[in-house]
Amino acid sequence: MMKNIFVLLICIMILCSCATNNDKKDGDFENMKILTYSLGENSTNCYLVYDEKSGKACLIDAPEYDDEIMNVISSKKLSLEYIILTHGHFDHILGSNGFKEKTGACIGVHELDVEYLEDPEKSMTILLSGETIPANILLKDSDILTIGGISLRVLHTPGHTLGSCFFIYESEKVMFSGDTLFKGNIGRYDLYGGDYNVLMESLQKLKALNENYTIYPGHGDITTLDKEIAGNPYFR
Repeated sequence: MMKNIFVLLICIMILCSCATNNDKKDGDFENMKILTYSLGENSTNCYLVYDEKSGKACLIDAPEYDDEIMNVISSKKLSLEYIILTHGHFDHILGSNGFKEKTGACIGVHELDVEYLEDPEKSMTILLSGETIPANILLKDSDILTIGGISLRVLHTPGHTLGSCFFIYESEKVMFSGDTLFKGNIGRYDLYGGDYNVLMESLQKLKALNENYTIYPGHGDITTLDKEIAGNPYFR
């Protein structure tokens, strides 16, 4: 019993210092709908993204398997095409195998984070199930994933992990940031593959986009790129 409590405390503390999920919002855009779920001990954001016209959908991060998400997929008659992971830490990946088993969706992750999915110590799933996650699609910077009428571009933003990524929908200026960038904060850089200087370079890559985007982060509330550039101390 004490061991289980200790493990849970480690899980809660280990990954990031970030905002709590008090004011999370879904997204209702012309060609893209976003449903947000806060899952697991770390309140990780899981995003069900879908195109109403085609019924095609993807999950962005899968913290744990969730029956409510499967019920929504079923009730809306969605076809889950992909489970795409912003990075390979346990609190973003542990539901991947369950959703894949139920839907046949392909699991995608940046090629540099495959080693996390294959190694329970690097992903830190060793703290819980010790599960490994087989990836079907190895992503690279500038790759495009098509989900019906939605095209998500991969932007490699290392620093939190080796292969951390943003997924960007240019048509609506929306980005999913994983644990690279939060509202007023950034993800940790002291775990395996993390590097402060590299993370700062990734922030400058975002700044160089010179456009505003709505940001859906891996933890906490949505924000915008303009607000983070103006007020997040790590952009200064």
